[in-house]
Amino acid sequence: MSMAKRIILLLLIVVSVVIPASAQMEKGMKSLGVKAGYATINRSGIAGLQFEYAFSRHFVLAPGIDYVFRNDNLDGMLFNLDYHGPWTIDKSGRLNVYHILGINYGSWSTHAMSSETADGNDDDVTTRYSHVGIDFGLGLSYFVKPTMKLTFEGKFNWLKHHNTGLFYLGVAYVF
Repeated sequence: MSMAKRIILLLLIVVSVVIPASAQMEKGMKSLGVKAGYATINRSGIAGLQFEYAFSRHFVLAPGIDYVFRNDNLDGMLFNLDYHGPWTIDKSGRLNVYHILGINYGSWSTHAMSSETADGNDDDVTTRYSHVGIDFGLGLSYFVKPTMKLTFEGKFNWLKHHNTGLFYLGVAYVF
């Protein structure tokens, strides 16, 4: 094992021992929110909806749906089923960091213009690729109020043909 991998492993062990494993999201709490951000695959915007349900203080299930806006003749729909493992990083419990692990179904459309049709319009030829993949990343949430939180997430969406980095800012209603 290389020295860099040993240092990263040691840091992960220290972080998991030092940071107390408690979170603002208590068992049974839910949140519903919107998010927007950036997708690296086509250097475009992304928008989505996310629901969260806390099965415990340490296990939050977060299904979501995202749309990657068309740029460079590529757009997509992403359906996510992610697990968040939150850790509180301040004494008030308002600021949390969480890791993200999950599965993803991505449907990507590649657009190509064919030759002009008889009526003089270009014909858009679309090829669709759909695959199941894996999500992993990190997130940060800040509870502005007990019923409102702000989030920042960065995750990697690993699919067969369309791997991409996704970066989000979001706001959610907590109930």
